[in-house]
Formats: sequence, structure tokens, C-alpha cells
Amino acid sequence: MKFYQNLKIGNKLLLINIIPASLAMLILVTSIAAIILLSSRNSLIQEITNQAYMLGESLAASIAFNDFQSAETILAALHWSPHIQQVVVVDTAGKIFAAYPRSPVDGFDQTASVSDYFTEIRVQHVIQISTQTLGEIYIDATLDPIYLQLRKFALFALLALIVACALGILMLKRMQLNLIRPIVELTDYMRMISSTNDYSLRFHLGNNDELGELATGFNAMLDKIESHRINLDHELLRRKEAESRLHQFAYFDNVTRLPNRHYFKERLENIVNATLKHNTCCCVMLIDLDDFKHVNDTLGHHVGDELLFAVAQRLNQDLREGDVLCRIGGDEFAMILENTQNTRQVELIAERVINKLSLPFMLSGKEVFIGASIGASFCPDDTTDIPTLLRNADNAMYSAKNRGKNHCLIYKPEMETKSMKRFTLEHALRRALEQKELFLLYQPLIDIHRNQVIGFEALVRWRNPSLGMINTSDFIPIAEEIGLIVPIGEFVLRTACAQMRDWKNRYGFEGIISVNISGRQLTKPGIVENIAAIAQTAGLPYQQLMIELTESILMDHSQETLDKLEKLNQLGFSIAVDDFGTGYSSMSYLKRYPLKSLKIDRSFIADLPEKSNDVAITKAIIAMGRSLGMKITAEGVEAPQQLDFLIKHQCDIVQGFYYGAPMSAEQAERFITGTPPPKPDKN
Repeated sequence: MKFYQNLKIGNKLLLINIIPASLAMLILVTSIAAIILLSSRNSLIQEITNQAYMLGESLAASIAFNDFQSAETILAALHWSPHIQQVVVVDTAGKIFAAYPRSPVDGFDQTASVSDYFTEIRVQHVIQISTQTLGEIYIDATLDPIYLQLRKFALFALLALIVACALGILMLKRMQLNLIRPIVELTDYMRMISSTNDYSLRFHLGNNDELGELATGFNAMLDKIESHRINLDHELLRRKEAESRLHQFAYFDNVTRLPNRHYFKERLENIVNATLKHNTCCCVMLIDLDDFKHVNDTLGHHVGDELLFAVAQRLNQDLREGDVLCRIGGDEFAMILENTQNTRQVELIAERVINKLSLPFMLSGKEVFIGASIGASFCPDDTTDIPTLLRNADNAMYSAKNRGKNHCLIYKPEMETKSMKRFTLEHALRRALEQKELFLLYQPLIDIHRNQVIGFEALVRWRNPSLGMINTSDFIPIAEEIGLIVPIGEFVLRTACAQMRDWKNRYGFEGIISVNISGRQLTKPGIVENIAAIAQTAGLPYQQLMIELTESILMDHSQETLDKLEKLNQLGFSIAVDDFGTGYSSMSYLKRYPLKSLKIDRSFIADLPEKSNDVAITKAIIAMGRSLGMKITAEGVEAPQQLDFLIKHQCDIVQGFYYGAPMSAEQAERFITGTPPPKPDKN
């Protein structure tokens, strides 16, 4: 049908006339051939039957007298018949008496019948004298001569059909000159106008018939189209530009050229509906760039935009057909994966994304490194509700970020509990300072060679009326992330300095107070001046305040960090490395920064002196620190054998449950006055 639709009208008319005529002639010839075949076959059957009868009469005497010679002579006369293939005469015992052709017929089956109706026939006749049966005669005949005649007839009919078609085509071609050509020319004009958009062309035809009216009407239509074309084209262009701008603004992000959040939500709804309809599975993957704010803050927002565009280009390279990549805000991207087979497939895609983003980006002549935290959730396995699906992926992404970033996690139900806990803690933490729920505990620092308290480490704690006591490991990371660590850090610093000044005034205590400073605090402008101002306000000499920093801060290697620590050191503040040895193998910062003390992490102290690895590491840290002129503090000392080991290897200071757990200011005063309280239970 498609082939017929694409034909020109002249060829269509030709087919309309030739095909029915040819089919009619073909049906007629086929019918005649069938009639000839059936008639000839019936005539042949009658003829062979008559021959069988006559042969039976002629062969009766030969069979009766066993005259084989005469029987074969009679059968030899059949050579003139073009139809007969075989004649077999059998006696009453079923034994072959004579046959034509003369060669004996082996394996002749009297009971067999010729089953092919259109190629052969068999006639059987009983040979009798009076009422006595002498035998039977079988004649097999072929229809080949009939088919030979039919082929000659078909050939003649085919020639006649070809001649008739040729005459018909010639006649139709002559008719097309006057009837079809104007229509074809008009069609050519329409194609030309359509392809060139030249509405000044006109079709001229001198006929006064319907075709002439069609040409006149066509030209009139062109006149109207041409008169409105310019205005219409201008209006269409203006609307297309407006629609394109609106569509781009509504559905695409200007920085990355990716679909935006609005497009993402519409597309996700369609994919989820299709997933539920076809009983398949889809996945939402949220990709959050790690430390993107650091790129913006240090290199500028223009480099941040370049990075977002480069990330989009890199992620687009490996998208499967049907998958969708969008930027849904800030440094967060989202992927919709259709027809996902299992979680392993999604994990492999996430690993590929993480590996791609871990490669360096060249931006404005600088090499920039970035990572990504990825969370994924499945529909319908996790949920069929779109808001819940997104929340699940978001929870998984934040869990991945909390595991150390540059990581992917698939949503699990327990993440919902963690997310709700985090939300509750974050909400309560924002009011904790205002409600005065934060307070300090103090853990004594003991000089093990003099067996004397030389100071305290100030440790912040949080007691919420509804949530009770909250572990620092739960709320400090949240405070770091949402920026509350800065006011919390100032609160700790002010309270600890004020408490130390109070002890000095009341008891003449000249020990040190150790306070942890976060990386976010250290990067804040004016932090050195702020620390100095707090100490001055409290009336605490700078030498009595020790600033504890983690290794991660010192691994920054920035000139700004070095300058700030140098200023603090020049003012007289002591600087210590907290939890030393827990995360970094590079020790270059030990000689770079003005450090006064190393604090060995409790994980190395816990199994002393039983575990040889911890023994070796602890001895190495002590030896290295002493060689650099630093004081060595061991955290988490809980047993006398640990203390004996540290004394033996010349550790300077210890803190831990063996001497005292973190305690209130009132309990700490007993250490200062020389009447320490009973050792508290570690639990």
C-alpha cells in the first residue's frame, strides 16, 4: 500500500486499468486450463478403460492356453499410445503373466493405487471367459501429454496477455497527455513553491474545464498567501523566539545547560508512572559535589560556574539512552535511571561517576580536584511516592557524605531514622546556646613524672531537656556542617578561660587549659585577634591557653593557616596536635608549623602493652615528638600497665579514666586543692 501511495497519478491510473484486466485474463486462462485438464483426464480414463476391455478380450485365450508369445505380441501393439506407461497382466494366482514394456516388472503391487490425481491414472479390468475369471489387467497411464498441450495453450495465452497489456499501456499513455500532465505539472509547481517558499510563482493552464478552474483557484490562493507571508513569518519568528526563551528559562539551567529542577520533577513523574504501568524499576540518584564551597571561596564564583559546566559535560558522556541528568540546585545534580535491573548496576554507574569526577579539572589555568557523594533510591522497591523517593535518595546521599565523602550509598530504611534524628538534633542545636543547654566538663592533665595536675582539657557537653545527654560525636559534626561550630567554639573558649582565671584567683592555680579549635573557626577572619581578646577579657595569660588542632586542619598546608598559627605562637599560645596518628601518613606539617605538643590518640593506648603494633607506634611517636622538642600527651589511659609503659618510655603527660573522667568544675577543684575524688566508673 505504501508503494502504491508513493506512485505518480499516471502510474496509478495505469495500474488501475492494467491490473484488473490482467487478473481477469489470468482467471479466464486458468479456468480454461482447468476445464481442459479435467475434460482431458476424464476422456483419457474412458479411453484407457476401453483399451483395458479390448485387451482383456484379446488376452483371454492367451491366458487360457498359456500362450505367452501371443500375449506379448498383443501388448506390443500398445507402443503407439503416448499415455500408457505400463500394462501388467496377472493370472488368478497373482503371478505376472505378461507385461508392457517387455522387461519384467519387479515388485508390482496389485493392491497399490495411483494417489497423484494430477499426474497418473490406473485402470484395472478383470479378464473372463463366460463366467470364469482368468486374471486381471492393470494399465498405468500418464497425464504428461495433456500437460504438454496445456503449456502450449498457456504460452499462447501469455503472449496474448502481453500484447493486450502493451496496447492498453499505449492507449493510457496517450490519454495521460491531456488528462494527467496538467495535474503532474501543478504538483511540480506545488513542490517547487514548498521547497523554495517563493509564492510569486504562478501556474498557467489554458484549459476551460475543471483543471483550468483548479489552476485559477491555485493562483488565487498563492496571491493571498504571498500577501500575508511576510507578516506571518515575522509573527512566527517572534513567537518561536519567545517560546524558546521561555522553555529554556523554565526547563534548563543557565550555567550547565542541563535540565533544571522543574524539568526533573516533570520527567520523574512520567518515568515513575511508566515504571508502575509496565512493572519495571527505576532509580533516582542524587550527586552532591564535595567541598564545592571551598572552590567558590578560594577561586571565585566564576571558576565555580566553570566547574559546574565541566562536571555536567563529563557526566553527560556516559549517560545511557533514556537516562536523564539534571542540575537541581547549587552543587547538586540528579540522575534518573530507567529500567534498572538491580542495585549492582546502579552501584557500577555511581562508581563510574565518582571515578570520572575524581579526575582533575583544568579551570582558568588551575588544576581543580572535586569529589562527589551519591545517594540512590529505587521505585517501586523503596517507594512509589515521588517526594518520599527523593527524600530517600537525599538521606542516602547525606549518609554517604558522613562516611567520608566521595562515596555512594543505596537507601536503606534505617537511614530514615538517622535522618530524622539528625533533623531533630539540628533543630535543637540551633537553640542550645540560647537555652544554655551547653556546658563544659574538664579532664585533668597529669604530669606522670611529677604525679601532678598541670592543667585541664575543656570538653563541651550538651544536655537537652527532651533528648537528654547527647554524644559529642552526634552533634559536633552537625555543628561543623551548619556553621554553629563557630559560636559554640567561642562559648567553649570564653567559658574555659573564665573558669581558669577563677581557679587562678581562688587557688593560685597556674596550670594550662586546653581547648579544641575547629577548622571552620581557624579559617574565620580575625580568629587570632578574637582568641587573644577572649583571653585578655578573662584575664588569662596567653601561656596558660593551649590550642588543640586536628591533623586534618594542619594538612591544609595553606599559607593562611601557617600565618595564623605563627601569630598565635608569637603571642605565647601553645599549639597541640590532637588525636595524632589517626588519619594521615604525612608528617611534613610537624616541621612546618610551630607545634608544642603531640597528643597520642586513645586507639593506640587502649591495648598497651599487649599489642606489638600499638607498642611500636606509640614508642615511635614519643621518640619523634621528643626529638622535635615537643611535649607528648597520651589520651585514654585507663590501666596501671598502660601508665607503667608510658612512664618507661618517657611520655610526659597523660589523661584518662585512670586519673579522672571529664568532670564538672566543682569536681575538678578537688584535683587542684589536692583532694581528688574517687575514680569514677568508666561506664
